[in-house]
Amino acid sequence: MNKILEVRDLHVTFHTYAGQVKAVRGVSFDLYEGEILAIVGESGSGKSVTAQTIMKLNPMPPTQIERGKILLGDKDIVKASEKEMMAIRGKDISMIFQDPMTSLNPTMTIGRQLTEAIKHHKKLSKDEAQKEAIRLLKLVRIPNPESRIFQYPHEFSGGMRQRVMIAMALSCQPKLLIADEPTTALDVTIQAQIIDILKEIREKTGTSIIIITHDLGVVANMADRVAVMYGGKIVETGSVDDIFYRPAHPYTKALLESLPKTDTDKNTRLVSIEGTPPDLLNPPVGCPFAGRCKYTMKICKTQMPPHFEPSKDHKSACWLLHEDCPYSDFKNPDGGGENDE
Repeated sequence: MNKILEVRDLHVTFHTYAGQVKAVRGVSFDLYEGEILAIVGESGSGKSVTAQTIMKLNPMPPTQIERGKILLGDKDIVKASEKEMMAIRGKDISMIFQDPMTSLNPTMTIGRQLTEAIKHHKKLSKDEAQKEAIRLLKLVRIPNPESRIFQYPHEFSGGMRQRVMIAMALSCQPKLLIADEPTTALDVTIQAQIIDILKEIREKTGTSIIIITHDLGVVANMADRVAVMYGGKIVETGSVDDIFYRPAHPYTKALLESLPKTDTDKNTRLVSIEGTPPDLLNPPVGCPFAGRCKYTMKICKTQMPPHFEPSKDHKSACWLLHEDCPYSDFKNPDGGGENDE
């Protein structure tokens, strides 16, 4: 498969009154043609910042891309000017934002908001752009699009607004679609419909998709590969099967164990990850998960582990995978504890 996007050693910092927030710390990943990549992790792990940096949507200042590359084909987005980004946004990369309730302009009709980017990038006439807008609304399964393009956002439900957001993102047939929490605040039935629409779009158009989420159910239903983020870093990457059935990082295991189970007793307490995420104003020098991990060793607190490969195309940044690691019982959920070796 052809590589669509290449992110290498990306570091993003926010300059605030309290100090420098190291939001993204050395993130690297690839995205291939027609692939769906899920980036998962707790709130504050750096998922949305990474996605927004790909489109350079964070205001600069206070945002600063300290170093790294974001290659879209042979174009380095990090070095692109705002004028160049205006040509890339919408045409080559589009984004579905988290909150459909506030992402649409309440003073403009749906049709006008849809045709704005179409007329700008495709140079179509008003009538041609309107026909294209109707086609897009049909693609995302909105009934009676011929009349609905004249309605305003308040006349649409939350799920319908999210579909409009998807239609807007697809209006210029981008190579890459970034979906930032596309199912947030939607009920389960509508969530399933949105997932089906995104999968159908990938099949029909070949568009590559990055989906940002903390919902592992969404990941299981639509992703090809998964990148797990924590503390501004990617700690594990692999196929959906690798992540769900052969997790190789304690944080990934903890995320999976915290999912509600359908086959447990009703009085069973939900499992939670004890502790809090690291303070990115003063990020840890070692593994970001060391403060919450029951397998923590001294080296975990002083050195960030490299990415080991437990299997082909499966990588995990964890010292437990080192050949000299004293924990032979890492895969035993009852084992573990502080170790001074």
